[in-house]
Amino acid sequence: MVFANTRRLNRSPITAARTAVRGLVLVLVLVPGLSLTGCGPDSAARNRALEAVARWEDRRIAPEDSLLAMIAHDDAHIRLAAVRAAGLIGRDFAVDALVRALEDPSLTVRREACFALGLLGTPAAAAALGEAAADPRGSVRLAALRGLAHCPQDGRALLTAARGESESAAAAWDALRNHAARVDSTALLEALAAGLLRPEADVRWRVLRCAELVPDSTLAPLLIPFARSDVPQVRVHAYRALARQNTAQALDAVLEAAADHADIEGRNRHRMDVALARALGALGSLAFSGPDRADAAEPASVRVANLLIRLAESEDPFVAASGLDAMAAAVAGLTLPPEAAAQESLLPVWRIRMARAARSGLDDERPGVRAAAAGAWPALRGEGCLAEMASWLRRTTDPAARAAALTALGRIHPDPLVFLAGWCDASQPAAWVQDGRAAPHPPQVRAAALEALADAVRDRPQAAPPGLPADRYRERVRDILIEASASADFVVASTAAARLGGFPSPAAAAALVALWDRAEGPNAPDLMRAVIAGLGGILEAAAPADDAAADPAAGSLPDSLRTAATNVLRRAFDVPDVRIRLDARRVALDTRALPDHLIPSEASLRATLPPVARNPLQPPVTLPFAAPRVLCVTDKGTFTITLFGDLAPNTCAVFLDLIGRGFYDGLTFHRVVPDFVVQGGCPRGDGWGGPGYNIRSEWSPTPFRRGIVGIAHDGKDTGGSQFFVTLSEQPHLNGRYTVFGEVTEGMEVVDRMEIGDRFTLETVP
Repeated sequence: MVFANTRRLNRSPITAARTAVRGLVLVLVLVPGLSLTGCGPDSAARNRALEAVARWEDRRIAPEDSLLAMIAHDDAHIRLAAVRAAGLIGRDFAVDALVRALEDPSLTVRREACFALGLLGTPAAAAALGEAAADPRGSVRLAALRGLAHCPQDGRALLTAARGESESAAAAWDALRNHAARVDSTALLEALAAGLLRPEADVRWRVLRCAELVPDSTLAPLLIPFARSDVPQVRVHAYRALARQNTAQALDAVLEAAADHADIEGRNRHRMDVALARALGALGSLAFSGPDRADAAEPASVRVANLLIRLAESEDPFVAASGLDAMAAAVAGLTLPPEAAAQESLLPVWRIRMARAARSGLDDERPGVRAAAAGAWPALRGEGCLAEMASWLRRTTDPAARAAALTALGRIHPDPLVFLAGWCDASQPAAWVQDGRAAPHPPQVRAAALEALADAVRDRPQAAPPGLPADRYRERVRDILIEASASADFVVASTAAARLGGFPSPAAAAALVALWDRAEGPNAPDLMRAVIAGLGGILEAAAPADDAAADPAAGSLPDSLRTAATNVLRRAFDVPDVRIRLDARRVALDTRALPDHLIPSEASLRATLPPVARNPLQPPVTLPFAAPRVLCVTDKGTFTITLFGDLAPNTCAVFLDLIGRGFYDGLTFHRVVPDFVVQGGCPRGDGWGGPGYNIRSEWSPTPFRRGIVGIAHDGKDTGGSQFFVTLSEQPHLNGRYTVFGEVTEGMEVVDRMEIGDRFTLETVP
């Protein structure tokens, strides 16, 4: 394959040869409309400066004087690259220089400075952005508001902008949703009420998004009219906002609005049905647990059940799965009569009908529907489904459906230890044949069983069978988790380690310390974070309460183990992963495991991060280039991705390198969330896999519209091979995930993708 106009930095001999074979030549396009090519001395000096900035950005550290000089450079191209790097590197020393850049002669540099200040998020950055949010120039004002979306602050500047012209108001409401918990509640409620009266649909649905996070009885009457809006985006978010109100009035509004769905077709119907299902899942318990109104023509319980059954039987797999998920959610907090386990007719009629609808989905050919049914039927039928579910588990070969079933059955099984222990054990072969021989349970299934078992013992201490003391029951579960924490599969090991915090004991602490000592390789961060989470639970249980001594029964530790556990926290402060550092700090503070003077501040933990070491498996540092398009070939059709090589050059370079090596050939879309994202690119197929290295985040202000392609991650700079496509506009992802492309042809094919669908990627001219 030949990629025109590309330059790589820091070539090794091997990568240089690989690059030469592929014919990669550089064209810099940092500022639209300006050509940076040329062979004069100024062009050569510019290229050297841009290469230096790119290396600093990649290493996540820069010489302070040099970077500040670049931000103030005479060349606008260099200033732009330096401003962008300052935000992504994330060091506070750049704040003053970025504030000065808000007055840069180039509007492009000013806008980028707003975004960079938002990423830094210091009080000084928030103050500067608050002033810029009132800038008379629309592009600067919008950039400041989008920067404030990421900058902790009290929201006063955003509340003012929310009353302004349409585009500024939309940006302000996107930002307010991120900071709803910090904004004065009275002022926010007043702004919400005023915002719902605005005529612009593009503002209204954003106001409704914010209302989802501010449940208040005074809002319900204002939300209700939008449940029957003619604008799909408005109605979807009205359903979501009403679902958070948890009132009979909100439920009635959703039920009344559902009558309109029969007149809607296509993608709009799909979106509304999915939103309706989720709202009924949140509000349905009001109908199923409360008395029916005497003046109602039909009981609310029947109306909700009828709607959920209709949704669960939809030909649209995502609507059907959403309906089944909603059934489980709606009955999650309701108790079931013990005698109903043996006699279905003792259940309410509405429950019997929904349970039968869920049961029929167990053999559905659509994997998402099958998994949803595996979670819904146990929730609806209770212990009466155990024998049939056991038979179904033996014959199904779908790991996702098995995992869903084990999670649901762990909540209802009278003896979760006996039922789940075999599923936690790697040595136990599955009851199905793979490639001609019995196969062990996949890691995804083992992890689900471990979580279900630990959660069942935590939430249902009465689950211990008669004659077996609860303490002994917990010890057996703890031993299973300890054994699993030594698994060679890092997902199983980290799942078990995190859950060991709920079973405090010297044995659990020793297992976690041992796991920390052997954590290495690309999956070490996941194991380390799980160890810290587990130790947090153990140290909390062993900590003395105020002036009292620790309760021995709560898992007090011998001095040697306490020292080993606290040493793990201290060592974590020096790990070159900020997530691990901050996790350890939080545990040290919460458990008082270390004296205050030995716990570093958050600022110091961030400021002392070492340079990022670039993995040799990763392609060299790349400057902006003209990337080729990518064709995604599936059994359901093809779609084309236009890459943004100017916006996220290193992400695009990694993506293209993996495509060229055949990495994506035959992988699956392992995650599909209706009306949200389709996600694939995991070589394990369970969402935990990657290429063996992490790539640096290349966040930008580019919004996540429908069809945008982004990189999945578990925190800044933790992305890899997994990518996602947004199925609808998702403002909360803006500036928090790397945008590196867009589906420009075949979005209708993306809409049809289901969990387990395979794909292959190839480049096209």
